[in-house]
Amino acid sequence: MDVPKWQLLGAMFGVPYIVIMVLAVQRIGTAVATVAVIFGQLTMSMLIDNFGWLGNATIPFSMNRLTAIICLGIALCCIYSSSKPKAAST
Repeated sequence: MDVPKWQLLGAMFGVPYIVIMVLAVQRIGTAVATVAVIFGQLTMSMLIDNFGWLGNATIPFSMNRLTAIICLGIALCCIYSSSKPKAAST
C-alpha cells in the first residue's frame, strides 16, 4: 500500500475492462475489439501529451498525429464493416 492512491485505480478499472473485452470480442470479433482498444489508447495518449497531464512534458498536437488517428479510425471502420455478416438476399 506504498503506492500513490491513483495507481490503485488500475485494479478498479482493470476488472471491468476485462469483462467488457470478453463480451465485446464475442459480439464484434477479436480484430475489431483490438483495433478499437489501440484507437482509444492512441487518442488518450495524444490528449495526455498535448495537455501535459499526469506530470508529463507537453508535446504539441501535429498533423502527423492527426493523420495517424484518422488512418487508424478508417482502418477500424473497414475492419468492422468487413467483419459484419452479409445479409441474405431474397
